[in-house]
Amino acid sequence: MKRRREAILAGMLCVLSLGPASTEAQKPKAKQKSQAPVELAWPPPPDRPRIRFVAAISSAEDVTGKVKRSFAERLAGVPPLREQLRLMRPYGVAVDKVDRIFVADPAQRSVLVLDREGHSVSRWKGNAQFPLYLPIGLAFDSDGRLFVSDSFAGQVVIFEPTGKPVAAFGKSVFKRPGGMAFDSKRGRLYVADAKLNQILFFDARTLQLLKAMGGQSTSGAPEEGRFSAPTNLALDSTGNLYVVDTWNCRVQVFDPEGNFVRTFGTQGNQPGKFVRPKGIAIDSEDHVYVVDAGFSNFQIFTPEGKPLLFIGSMGEQPGEFLLPTGMAIDGKDRVYVTEQGIGRGRLQVFQYLSEKLTASSDGKMD
Repeated sequence: MKRRREAILAGMLCVLSLGPASTEAQKPKAKQKSQAPVELAWPPPPDRPRIRFVAAISSAEDVTGKVKRSFAERLAGVPPLREQLRLMRPYGVAVDKVDRIFVADPAQRSVLVLDREGHSVSRWKGNAQFPLYLPIGLAFDSDGRLFVSDSFAGQVVIFEPTGKPVAAFGKSVFKRPGGMAFDSKRGRLYVADAKLNQILFFDARTLQLLKAMGGQSTSGAPEEGRFSAPTNLALDSTGNLYVVDTWNCRVQVFDPEGNFVRTFGTQGNQPGKFVRPKGIAIDSEDHVYVVDAGFSNFQIFTPEGKPLLFIGSMGEQPGEFLLPTGMAIDGKDRVYVTEQGIGRGRLQVFQYLSEKLTASSDGKMD
């Protein structure tokens, strides 16, 4: 079983590489021209690439570029920027309207703000009135406010676009809030609670609880509409809610009113199945992306749950993962995956190369 799983995972990673041109040993080596790096993309040739690797971020220097410390800073023992601000145990990730990347890092009790365009990095923290202890899930509303779920405090903290925490809610309701999704059309915030085994619907303006959906599923025979540790949420273009039902190794889909629509995925080590599903996101064409911390990859499905493409295997190279957890997709179809790794965290960025994906009989893209 172990060898079979390793073979499957190894086959999921598509790495493109070019070898150096050969030369005759007797001839002096001519000075070689520098070549552009080979693009890392999936699937491999001769198929048309659909996902392209963009960047990996683990510290501030990956965003700002290398900054030389002054003599005074070195004399004072100020550590390099990469040591001052780096990802440690990142989980939730979200992107605002100006393409800033927000990463919840529970190990640092804060949200890191990565501005790749502005080459800057900052940190949003709670305060005495609205502290952050274990930030997990992130979601933006239509006004640019950031909602941050705190699994330890059992509440959601709201930050203004300036980074100031201004409110918190849900302490009397939540047990272990995690992933969230905001429905701009209906003005609702959906929050997954892994301990309650419920999805809670809130009015994003009044912060009032509208309804709670779900409950503990039966062990070994999980029912539709019930959960075992739901962790992460995503919305498609019609407002359907996708719930990662982690310990049931499946994704459940509900309409905007919470009515069950369908489910896909079961426990297993084959394509289309899950070991420990975590993050979930949906692109502009309603393809569903699911991170699997057990597989060390993410899979792409049709809205109906047919597998299309598998990306990643265990490792530390680009396109490889160690304990991947959170996921988001922005308005430009850039895909963000957080991973907690061993000793350090990382955020990998990919680009979906648009053209409608379809499922063939063998589970590969057409």
